[in-house]
Amino acid sequence: MKKHNQEAYIKALERRLSATEAENQHLKLKAEAFETAIQIAEEQLQIKILKKSGAKPSTN
Repeated sequence: MKKHNQEAYIKALERRLSATEAENQHLKLKAEAFETAIQIAEEQLQIKILKKSGAKPSTN
């Protein structure tokens, strides 16, 4: 691979990495917002929305 092609490839990878990191941050914030909304709904409505981990499914 020629030096010019390598540099272009590296720049493309850097742009892709930057975009992926930005998307990752956006998804983390979105997940945190959903968790907060669920927590507020559980507190205000006095109902459990999320199951506890390790809970066994009903056999009915």
